[in-house]
This record gives sequence, C-alpha cells and structure tokens, in this order.
Amino acid sequence: MSTAKVAIVTGAARGIGAGVAAGLAKNGYAVALIGLEGELLRQNAKAIGDRAISFEVDVTDRTSLGSAVEGTRERFGRIDAVVSNAGIANFDLLKTMSPDHFRRVMAVNVEGTFNAIQASLPHLIESKGYFLGVASIAAALAPPGMAAYGASKGATENLLNTLRAEVVHAGVDVGVAYFCWLETDLVKAGGEHPAFTYVRERLPGPLKTIAPVDLAVKAIVNGVVRRKRRVMAPGWVRWALALRWFAAGNPAAYKSQMPEIERLCAEELKKRGGADKSYISDPTRQ
Repeated sequence: MSTAKVAIVTGAARGIGAGVAAGLAKNGYAVALIGLEGELLRQNAKAIGDRAISFEVDVTDRTSLGSAVEGTRERFGRIDAVVSNAGIANFDLLKTMSPDHFRRVMAVNVEGTFNAIQASLPHLIESKGYFLGVASIAAALAPPGMAAYGASKGATENLLNTLRAEVVHAGVDVGVAYFCWLETDLVKAGGEHPAFTYVRERLPGPLKTIAPVDLAVKAIVNGVVRRKRRVMAPGWVRWALALRWFAAGNPAAYKSQMPEIERLCAEELKKRGGADKSYISDPTRQ
C-alpha cells in the first residue's frame, strides 16, 4: 500500500481536468482520471506514468462513479483529494430553453458533484483529505442566456459550502473554485452561438476577456496542495465576487441589449431546428 497522496480528478479527458491531473502528478500525487472519453483518458494517464489510472465514467451514474472511486482506493491504497471538475453548459433564454437541456446541465454539474461527494467522503474522512469543486463566476453574475449553467454553479457553490460545515469536525477541508471565461472547449463551443458572443463581448471590463486554461490549472493545483477554501483566477475574480449582490440580477445593463439578444436567440433556434437542438456543450468535450 502506497503512502504517497492520491487524487481523483473528474472531467479529466481535456482542458482543465487533464491539466490538473498532470499538475498534481508533478506535485507527487498518484492520480485517477475520470471522464467520458476513454481513449483520451488512457492517453493522459499513460503520459503521466505508472502512478496514474483512468476510468471511463459518466459522473451522473452513481454506481459507475462509485466503482471508479473504489477502484482508485484499491489501486493506490488511499484517497487524499478529489477535484470535481466535470461540467457542461448550454445557452438559451428561459422562455425557450429545452427542459431536457436544463435537466442535463443540472444533472452533470450538480448531481455529478453530489455523487462524487458521497462516493469519496468515507475515504476522505479516513485520510483527513480535501474536496474541491469547480463553480464559476457565473454563479454570481447571472448573465442572460446562462440560467441553467449559472444555477448549476450556484447550487454547486452552496453544496460545497454546506459540505465544509458538515465535515469540519472530521478534519476534511473543502474548497470552491471560481473562474471566468477560459480557453476551454466549453467556451469555444459557446462561441458558435451568436447571442453567447454578443453577451460576453458586452460585459464590462475584464469580464469579457478569455483567460488561458493554464491559469485555472495552476490555481487548482495550488489550491489542492494548500487545501484552500477559495480558489480564484484571474485575480480580479475576487473583486467581481465581492460585488455579486450588486451585479447579480441587476437588469439595468441588459435593458437595451435584450431585444438584440432575443433576436439572435430566435434566429439560432430557427437555424438549429428548435430548442431541443439549440446549443449545449457536449460532455465529451470537457
């Protein structure tokens, strides 16, 4: 049985998750990579070396996720950290959003984190470990078209804050990560929707910028190593979060923009063939 620390990363086939798994390995962790794209996961694990293992799992499947967690424990002897990173998004107005898309976003982003908590918590209590979930600045700012994603990340934030209170006596630490737009496949896919681009490009100041993925990867790896309560990048995100009660739900900035946003959304729905075919990021791209 190994005495080195062991971490699990969900959504580890691409982007943030793949980078975090590699970064934690460089910091001495054995890592388990969990996600939907089996071949990419195996390639990532192979690149890390013998102290990596991969599991092709949908985080909404409680049984399969539980088996992956137990498989990690069996392979490496312990679990010290979990990074719940798997996530998807859609873009549509509430009045036209597909209920199936809404449910899928909530299932992956919220239930996926809930499932990861329940599957890993006994092992984290045993190791007095650390759980980090990835929320988003969208949990605070609530821009038009991102209701499902923002709601899911707000729920994720609250879920983790509650978990922190429930396990503090057991020596388990819990963190929440907040990022703005990053150069991930999720954001690139969003750029295919003209209303998404319209909304993002009209956000004030740095809120419209797209940051490199490495910024988030380094922040998460540092957060895991230091067992941080809050992980934020870029640095200005902390100030945006501090203004959340002023920004969230304040319609003034969108009053003049909403007619154009509605027009772009309507055109996109027509082009794609209805709400069921409107933009939703493919989970295999995360």
